[in-house]
Amino acid sequence: MPANPPIDVQAYGQSIWYDNISRRLLANGELRAMIEHDGVMGVTSNPSIFQKAIGESDDYDEPMMHLLELEPYDIYEKLAVEDIQQALDLFLPVYKRTNGRDGYVSLEVSPLIANDTATTIAEAKRLFETVNRPNTMIKIPATEAGIPAIEESIAAGINVNVTLIFAVQNYVQVAEAFIRGLERRLEAGEDISKVASVASFFLSRIDVIVDRMLENNIRAAQGRDLDRVIINRKLLGKAAISNAKIAYKRFNEMFHGERFEKLLAAGAQVQRPLWASTGTKNPAYADTMYVDSLIGADTVNTVPPATLQAFKDHGTAANTLIENIDEAEDILDLLAEVGIDLDQITRQLQVDGVEAFVDAFENLINQVDAKRNVLHTGIIRQQEFILGIYADAVKEELADLDKNFVNTRIWEHDGSVWKNHNIIMNQIRNRLGWLDVFTTIDRERLKALQAGAGQWSHVVLIGMGGSSLAPEVFSRTFGLQPGFPHLYVLDNTSPTSIKAIEQSIVLDKTLFIVSSKSGSTTETLSFFQYFYELTGKNGAQFIAITDPSSSLERLAREKSFSDIFLNPEDIGGRYSALSYFGMVPAALIGLDLDKLWKQAERMAMACGANVKGEFHPGMTLGVTMGVLANEGRDKISVFCSPSINSFSSWIEQLLAESTGKDGRGLIPVVGATVGNPHDYVTDRLFIYVRVDGDENGELDQGMMALQQAGQPCITLKLNDIYDLSGEFFRWEYATAVAGKILNINPFDEPNVTESKANTAGLLDYYRENGALPFVEQALTEHDVKMYADEKTLRLLSELSLQHHYSGSDLISMLAAQINATRAGDYFSLLAYLPDTEEIESTLNHIRRRLRHTTHRAVTIGYGPRYLHSTGQLHKGGGDNGIFFVVTAREESDIAIPGQPFSFADLQMAQAMGDFEALQVHGRRALRLHLGGNVIAGLQKILNAIDAVDERRH
Repeated sequence: MPANPPIDVQAYGQSIWYDNISRRLLANGELRAMIEHDGVMGVTSNPSIFQKAIGESDDYDEPMMHLLELEPYDIYEKLAVEDIQQALDLFLPVYKRTNGRDGYVSLEVSPLIANDTATTIAEAKRLFETVNRPNTMIKIPATEAGIPAIEESIAAGINVNVTLIFAVQNYVQVAEAFIRGLERRLEAGEDISKVASVASFFLSRIDVIVDRMLENNIRAAQGRDLDRVIINRKLLGKAAISNAKIAYKRFNEMFHGERFEKLLAAGAQVQRPLWASTGTKNPAYADTMYVDSLIGADTVNTVPPATLQAFKDHGTAANTLIENIDEAEDILDLLAEVGIDLDQITRQLQVDGVEAFVDAFENLINQVDAKRNVLHTGIIRQQEFILGIYADAVKEELADLDKNFVNTRIWEHDGSVWKNHNIIMNQIRNRLGWLDVFTTIDRERLKALQAGAGQWSHVVLIGMGGSSLAPEVFSRTFGLQPGFPHLYVLDNTSPTSIKAIEQSIVLDKTLFIVSSKSGSTTETLSFFQYFYELTGKNGAQFIAITDPSSSLERLAREKSFSDIFLNPEDIGGRYSALSYFGMVPAALIGLDLDKLWKQAERMAMACGANVKGEFHPGMTLGVTMGVLANEGRDKISVFCSPSINSFSSWIEQLLAESTGKDGRGLIPVVGATVGNPHDYVTDRLFIYVRVDGDENGELDQGMMALQQAGQPCITLKLNDIYDLSGEFFRWEYATAVAGKILNINPFDEPNVTESKANTAGLLDYYRENGALPFVEQALTEHDVKMYADEKTLRLLSELSLQHHYSGSDLISMLAAQINATRAGDYFSLLAYLPDTEEIESTLNHIRRRLRHTTHRAVTIGYGPRYLHSTGQLHKGGGDNGIFFVVTAREESDIAIPGQPFSFADLQMAQAMGDFEALQVHGRRALRLHLGGNVIAGLQKILNAIDAVDERRH
């Protein structure tokens, strides 16, 4: 019959117990198989085991769903007791067959009460009664407070597994407590034959500490004292086993002496030594060392999974425990001679062991609380990740972030998550205030503002980027609320766009929100000056949202604004959706603020500090985007249900400005149709934000087709449009995590200032010369002018001649630019044009044609809005963009009060300044200046696409 060491050791009086338990082991039959085939005779558990079982898997999600109203500890206990009871029922035949010698499963009292005798006793009794199985063992630590608790529990008839024994003298105290407990029970006339106990003597942790000290001795003696080196080397890996053998010698003395004979006669069992911590920590040692060396009568060896497999595979069953007892005593003497104080080490190990179990227990309860919150929100069940070949890489990255406590560190505002440079770390720490909006934003003040909003017929928010996009999402998503004003967002310097808003409002019934974090944004201040003059300088029609001590705060006080909301200064603009920048407009247009906050808090709860990565809505999304971007899928195509379509523009700014730097970045592609699978290559990640009840048929079908084509796809499901407030938080968190994966700082915008500086220089030139500087165009066709640097012009000329494109020189050059792309490239249409339906429709048509013809991603940005969002990506991201900057001089213009230039001049300066910045960075950029007929001018791009199609076919 083949050897089976875990069973074979039973011939020598030893039992193998398993140091692990989980619902999966119980459900899949693995534990039953170990009982039937591997000789496993019992199970031990501890807080660390339950922490891993409950906190790091989804095995408990379903039962936990029925316990969400309980406190975290009560949830843990309910789940743990269910596992223990199931395991006990499996082991009951073993218990009966061995007459109560084996078949036990251990459950530990809370480590938090390790130093409280009375509470430990009460808890041991309560747990023993709660589990209500005869083969239950309650684990009590062998601390000073635990010794009397052990005695009292044994006297009460409770089976006890005494844990955290490191010292021989401490073991003797434990054995004495067990004997006294039996003696008291016998004197009381109670049955002692059914009371069992083991004394868990820990091993590997001793060698870890002692070996480290021996290695220090060896290094200190190297080259000076060869004999000392030899002695210390001889002692390596010997302390724990020698210590255990001496403890076993004491066991035989105490349980085979005259005192215990009386108890034996009454049916008592001995308290068996249990060898614990038997997984080898040092890879230089045999992985079965602590099992092979300690086999003997009346003992238990509890082994972790890897050690059980190793022992079964190549362990040796022999009566080794009684061998070389004298040598064991010599080794302990030698340890003392070389300066190793084993008594001090074992005392400290017990203290450390209690602390480690306390930490594990607290982590366990925190993780149960976090998992409860995740399940309570239901969010993790409302997301679907179809990642194909990338799934394992995402899972590994999430595990690595967990290992490095990244989620907890983010909530602790730890800037070292992203960068180790002290100055940058401090800068990042001062940009994490978006995590705290649930306590830093005055909700009652917002409600008071809302209560007076009915006096206004319109609200105009003037701001750029992060100051304007979230309010625009709220306005477009929720629409006009009864009894509240209509919100317009002005973030386009186009005179046509400004006039359109001016003509849509009742001027004296309009409240203007001047919104700027820095307070010095050129566009915002220009808008303010215009409307301030228009209202007759009536400061009562203005409120400000800005950072403390900004120039806008000073301006608002000087002009007697009706209100000033000072936002926490540690919140960056694009992370400000749930701060005053987003919530003040939300209040003014009559949204249900309580519901918005509730849904945002729901998401924050699901993203809590103790939530593991794989269950964390923000981390799963952020890691997926980052990992796939590093694999070349850096184009994030975002599709939203019709009711929240504008949300994609907010996502665009957040992702692009946060990650587009250091030559890399996520490239958001928003506002496009889903298209067909053959329109795409292998550089995309598709994300679908889906609202239940919307007209989602076309999007659902499109996403399904992409999934079936093998494209990686994520679906985030929202119950209704109020869930948007939670999405703001999820995406902020996800973007921060993606920045970590990309190894960039997601909270700065180093290249945004370049275009601003260029624009400022051009405006200064205007002030001095009365006009913007003349720029010689590269090519003119009718009333369309194309601008490019000499290198680009020469290259396009060569390519157009080489490929013989049909059409004019301008169309041929545009075709050459369109055709000359590399794998991973994208197009960006940057339109300094009025945001009209006709222009938008034409740009989208160009987008679809470009995508279909080239299979490249195509983005659209309106200037100067995009300068505060994707503009950072264009200059700071990878060199994989082809940029068409499109400008036109509008027929009508608007003067800016106090300035020599107009809004049209400002817009042109912004376009020229950004084009200059793109050229400085060596980007592939053209500027097309259209004549009076903008649509006809845009047709030139469509003609160039036709030329590319014709040449290819």
